Amino acid sequence: MPPPSRNAQRSASGATKTEAQERARPAAAKPSFGRLAGLCVAAWLVPGLGHWRLKKRWRAVILFVAIVAMFIFGLLMQGTFFSISSQSILERLGFFSELSVGLPMMLAKFFGYGGGNPFFTSADYGTAYLVSAGMLNVLALLDAFDIAVGRKS
Repeated sequence: MPPPSRNAQRSASGATKTEAQERARPAAAKPSFGRLAGLCVAAWLVPGLGHWRLKKRWRAVILFVAIVAMFIFGLLMQGTFFSISSQSILERLGFFSELSVGLPMMLAKFFGYGGGNPFFTSADYGTAYLVSAGMLNVLALLDAFDIAVGRKS
């Protein structure tokens, strides 16, 4: 057992204060499956919406601006969208990564952006921005999930 930190106080049973608080946490504090599923879908569709629903307003705004800006920069650099019908496993993973951005990807497809010009100078960088925006949204979704279940504050 690791030594207790300076701030942890031992109780009469020998457990630290933080361990006693963990045991005292009621089981009802955990959110229902439906609430968690709704939170994760919201966090996937609109970047930062999961944090917004958890009352983490500044974090939500920062994530929304960062992810959407990264996606828009990827479009402006004429990044290409990957296809699910490709034979390459890496291109399929790229498709799911770009799809992880949520509504921005769907809106870009709906309004006719079919991918950039692969011969454009910055197209590779644009594609990297599109993929990175999706992966950042996945991390934001997992962060919102951890906050909702109480693993993180």
